[in-house]
Amino acid sequence: MAAEANALTSVDQQRPRKPLGQIFVEKGLLTEVSVQRLIAHAKSKNIRLGELLEVIGLVTPDELAKSLAIQYRCGNIHDFARYSYAPAVLRTIPIEMAVAHSIFPLKADADRVALAVADPTMDQLFQKIAAKNDLKPILYVATRTEISRAVARHYLGQAILEPKPKTILLIEDDTLVRDMVARILTRKGYFVETAVDGMDAFGKIFNMKPMLVIVDKVMPKLGGYDFLFAIRNIPELRYMPVILITAAATPDEEKQALENGFFDLVLKPVKEVGLLTRVQRAFESSEKLYGKAG
Repeated sequence: MAAEANALTSVDQQRPRKPLGQIFVEKGLLTEVSVQRLIAHAKSKNIRLGELLEVIGLVTPDELAKSLAIQYRCGNIHDFARYSYAPAVLRTIPIEMAVAHSIFPLKADADRVALAVADPTMDQLFQKIAAKNDLKPILYVATRTEISRAVARHYLGQAILEPKPKTILLIEDDTLVRDMVARILTRKGYFVETAVDGMDAFGKIFNMKPMLVIVDKVMPKLGGYDFLFAIRNIPELRYMPVILITAAATPDEEKQALENGFFDLVLKPVKEVGLLTRVQRAFESSEKLYGKAG
């Protein structure tokens, strides 16, 4: 796998950490002047410096992961989805926790568990994991994309596929609604992959790389809002348009959905004209970001 991770000992916690901006400067990724300006901008937006740099493209996800590993004195790991993992190791982290917090168990022995994490600052979560498993967490920093691919493959059994053009991931637990919407979209030439809930969809989204997601608001596992929040933490999915299917049509519902990042809403019962209009608008938005679909 990767080289040995450094344990997060109490001594490590007491030593001052090198600022992330300083690490970027030392690596030659940024200048001191630009770091100061970016820190001020991140504070004004109430977001972390690393998140800002990744969003605006000044550092890659891999560069951020490597720098966080230096800052928090832990390991760095990549390309780990291709390995095999024992069921007992996967059981140390429930699937819901893995999805919500971008965390993946790599190895466990008598008193330690190695974890791939995107955010090494989640001390309370790591303490919870330690108490539940009676194992000391050893952290490796990885990109959210790499962790999500590992979760999709090893928890959800999804193989990595080549992306297809004009793809839509439809997430709906009602069989009649799911089949009807899929038929409407397929007749118009879209390639539609379906999922029965947000957890099922989470495994598929990394394999098919859709240009659009349509998701029901209320589902038994990972509903529409929770699914949106989960994928918005992943850089390559952050700007993918997501349309919410909902039975509610109040102004407050629409305002809440748009403010939380949904591209648009489709009301139940689903009408063909309204659905296709919103899908076309979403694809036009995707084409501006990623180029025209084939």
